[in-house]
Amino acid sequence: MNKSIFTAPKSLDELKTALSKKTHNTYIVAGGTDLAVGMNKNKIYDFSLIDITKIKELKKIEYKDDLIEIGSCVRMVDLEDNEIINKYVPSLSKAASCIGSTQIRNLATIGGNIANAAQCADTVAVLFAFDAEVEIINSIGEIRKELVYDVIQGIGQTTLKDDEVIIKVIVKGQEANEYSSFSKIGARKTVTISKINACIKLALNDNKITDSRVYIGSIGVKAVRSLLIENALNNKVFNEELKEKILELGSKQVLDSIPKRKSKDYKKIAVKGILDDIFCDIEKRRNLDE
Repeated sequence: MNKSIFTAPKSLDELKTALSKKTHNTYIVAGGTDLAVGMNKNKIYDFSLIDITKIKELKKIEYKDDLIEIGSCVRMVDLEDNEIINKYVPSLSKAASCIGSTQIRNLATIGGNIANAAQCADTVAVLFAFDAEVEIINSIGEIRKELVYDVIQGIGQTTLKDDEVIIKVIVKGQEANEYSSFSKIGARKTVTISKINACIKLALNDNKITDSRVYIGSIGVKAVRSLLIENALNNKVFNEELKEKILELGSKQVLDSIPKRKSKDYKKIAVKGILDDIFCDIEKRRNLDE
């Protein structure tokens, strides 16, 4: 067995150097909540680690030029409590608050939630709805940007190369006439793993929906954009009648997405509950603004 190596760079320059020495059995660790489980499951005992949590700039949340920059090592508990996130991306705050247990939220990071590419990842549906981007650095210090939607290719699959790591998430916050919310249903009451989740982002002019984004998670290899629901929302009046129509379309979207999966019968009903929660939350936020 080879000797394991632990590296904890304190700057992007040191991270670049660490990435240049990375081998096939070297793993990037931030929160480590998924990595530890995966190593145990796959009986991986010969490995090296690059811990990126000592890089201070990867733990910052900043508002710059109408964009929110979120370091990849920002934890779920930080997203949940941060004033900038609560004001400009409230659905991301809500999604973060729903992840796992208190212990997991104190460790799990937004960068890890993206890089792990689980089909049920809660923050991902929100990031898709907001057209969020990531900044990615490689072993020679080059930094590139890519949409989160494009980075995630499938379950556990991303466009990240062996010598690359996510360092930042960039989101354009919602404007004064925009509203968003997130909801999920999990497999158990605590340490909740999503059976199905969703995010809706709406732009409203008076009471009319002028634009919408709808993503539903856990009905595809990554969160699925529901053009079916979006087309029904756009240019419609936001009211109870529209909500009832959307709940039915949510069921249809589930059946269209997973027609052969046994879970379709459960999820076609469950999706109505989470869409109803989202509508009620958006209505509550609108009332507070009036």
